[in-house]
Amino acid sequence: MLPVTVRRVLLAEHRVDFRKGFNGLLAEAYGLGAQPYDGECVAFVKKDRTQLRALVGDNYWTLLDKPTLRGRATARAARVCRSTRQQDRVDRRAVAATGGVGLHRAHARQELARRDAGPTRTRRFIWRLTPDPDPDLTLSLRLRATPQLGDHERREIAAWIQTNSAQLPPTVQDFLALHLSYLATEGNLQKSLDAALRELRRALRITPSSERRRRSGSPAAGSPPSAQLVAESPQARLEHMIARADELADWHRVLRKRHNDRGKELKKELAKMSTDKREGGTKQPAPVIPRLEDFEPTDEDRAEGARAGKTFTEHLQRGNGPDPAMRSVNEALMPGGAVLETTEHEPLPAEVPPELAEARVLKTMHEPRVRYDFAVSVTRIELDVEKKVIVDDHGERHVITASTRDFGPARYGVTWDALATLTILVGQFAMPFHRLGVMFSTDTKRFTAGALSRMLRYVATRFAPIYLELVKQLANAEVLAGDDTSCRVLEVTNYRAQMALAEAPKDPPPWADYATPKAAQESIRRCEEAKRARIQRRENGDRAATRTTEEVPTLGAVIGRELGFESPRRSGDGPKEAMHTTVISGRSAPEDPTSLIVFYRSHLGSCGDLFERFMRIRDPSRRSVILQGDLSTTNLVTTAELLERFKVLQIACAAHARRPFALHEDEDPVNCEFMLHLFLDLAMHEEQLDVFGRNRDNVLAVRGGESRELWDEILELAKSMTERWSKATTLGTAARYIINHFDALTAYLDDPRLEPTNNLRERMLRMEKLIEGSSMFRKSLEGRFALDVVRSILQTAVAANAPVHEYLVSVLRAKDEDIAADPARFTPRAWLTETLNRQIAAIATR
Repeated sequence: MLPVTVRRVLLAEHRVDFRKGFNGLLAEAYGLGAQPYDGECVAFVKKDRTQLRALVGDNYWTLLDKPTLRGRATARAARVCRSTRQQDRVDRRAVAATGGVGLHRAHARQELARRDAGPTRTRRFIWRLTPDPDPDLTLSLRLRATPQLGDHERREIAAWIQTNSAQLPPTVQDFLALHLSYLATEGNLQKSLDAALRELRRALRITPSSERRRRSGSPAAGSPPSAQLVAESPQARLEHMIARADELADWHRVLRKRHNDRGKELKKELAKMSTDKREGGTKQPAPVIPRLEDFEPTDEDRAEGARAGKTFTEHLQRGNGPDPAMRSVNEALMPGGAVLETTEHEPLPAEVPPELAEARVLKTMHEPRVRYDFAVSVTRIELDVEKKVIVDDHGERHVITASTRDFGPARYGVTWDALATLTILVGQFAMPFHRLGVMFSTDTKRFTAGALSRMLRYVATRFAPIYLELVKQLANAEVLAGDDTSCRVLEVTNYRAQMALAEAPKDPPPWADYATPKAAQESIRRCEEAKRARIQRRENGDRAATRTTEEVPTLGAVIGRELGFESPRRSGDGPKEAMHTTVISGRSAPEDPTSLIVFYRSHLGSCGDLFERFMRIRDPSRRSVILQGDLSTTNLVTTAELLERFKVLQIACAAHARRPFALHEDEDPVNCEFMLHLFLDLAMHEEQLDVFGRNRDNVLAVRGGESRELWDEILELAKSMTERWSKATTLGTAARYIINHFDALTAYLDDPRLEPTNNLRERMLRMEKLIEGSSMFRKSLEGRFALDVVRSILQTAVAANAPVHEYLVSVLRAKDEDIAADPARFTPRAWLTETLNRQIAAIATR
């Protein structure tokens, strides 16, 4: 029997997720219109129909019973066993936390009042449901049905709102006006509904973070998929490539024709609506957007598309095949193959079972199988260092100690291999120091985040001369492309905050010793003087004269001597305050893709300021230079002196021109969709060039033919959009950007060395988001400079196809004086060339 009076038992027909618990099921009961505290027992069935839960209560408490249904029996014939769980208390915090269900929240006070009216009871109970007509199970509950509104119903609701809107309060009018855009639409209902929901969320201030960080997507994401190729011969592969190119060209022509026809039809309708409005003076409804499927190309259009597709394929096949110098730049961030791989051979003999021991072996075969083993291990190397005390001819004693240099740097307790592994994990895969410290610590040795960060700084100091050599080589590149993103360093942020609150005279900033190249040079001079003074005291017999930090220049000073740290404002009103991380890339040898240099620099300034630093270092005889960026004012070279000394060509990024149309497509779906299709075709051209293999002839043929035709159509579409969208709108600004910078956007069409987008540099800055999430390298400027050096070395080594781990170990083993004397010999590309030549010479002498 139930310990309460049950007026009726209600069975919910829909299945319920039992992970909701007590409060969740109580909310479900209220949502169905049931009253668990008024004598109604509500039974719920689990999704897999293996359990039944029932809510029943009186004025003081509620029971939650969870019996098991045996053999998936129906609720009417189920035998309900002893309760395994009951809850008889509604916690106030739990009620507040689950207040998302309106009806549940409305009953919260009533429930709590009932709890406070009497003592709390906790009881177990046993009850059964039998086929008897008592208790009554004839009434079941169903989820509220969702009304199915057709076109007629939506128009009827929209007409009622328009008719009665004037009689409603202003706030209600604003709320209903948000829904008219999709209720009255006759075109793409989904887009209109999505737009209305976004506006409604913004009005209620519940815009999700995912919408605030809208993504523009990949330009080539909308192209039709390709069937997987299993080529049996080079001829079969070529035939597949040609068929794919023809397919894409035909698809593009058909869709392009449909876009054109739809745009013309919509213009006619808009012109007609404008005339009707002038004649009748009445407000017209929103125009109906025709569907692309309604515009079918004619036979002539298809024949013209087929001819254009053949021409496109012919352009792709021009030249003498792929040219290594024309290979496009691949992304060098977090590549595979960064770990060391070793191979072991293990023979596995077949054991004959005892019952077949007397059998004769007819044949023995071997089948190769592969297993991969990967593990994180720490090896403790105990060095037995020998020391000898010797006496020279003059009777003076000397202590001779075996060198440990082959096993790692002094005073760090790790090997060269460990330093290289740490550098790759942190600089290339953004592994946090504290996580690595926990992973590498053992019972006998504990690695802390601070110790690991000091190790990484040691690596950065060793590679600093190579880092500065890359600056000189990159400054003389023919094409430079760059981008930047904001970064945060607590040392800078805290100084700004202290100076804003301080009433006393401002203290020098932490970067005062390397704010400019002159200040950095003076700082290094003071360090050298301190070192000479210490050596002099040592020679005079002062045994207490030991090395101090005052005689070791900081990374900021070493780098700042060439690049500085602060950049002046264009207005001349002091230095800039915003800190950015800039990445610039370019080829030191124009015809060699492996000569790509990827350079990172964190500084107070922008990408344009670092461009100007490079041009001041640049060889004056190399007057022509091409700079690629997004053409924002902070990315341009504006110094008159540099513009007189060098012939600078600023080119734009096609992805930057495309992005606003993708982010605001819902505002003008017809024109934006057409614009995005045209940019997709441009991306398709570059993709097909990579498939066929780039050379100078086919690149110029495709870009000068099909791509230029697309850009002309993009320009015409942008001009037509300026008639509808003003400068104050985002789409109007985007359309005018294409018109005003058309020459800079299409400069790559005439130069096969150039890229249409600056996407590589943007991808190279992804690690900043990982750093932002893990709070690495935020404390000090020295840590940020160490990260810049390490990332530049790693990414340049990846671009040069050098084995990263082997390269790092080889350079770390080299002597400091050798690296300082000839840093160009230790750059990734030069090291790889020297290593290969040495291997070839060793093979030739065998």
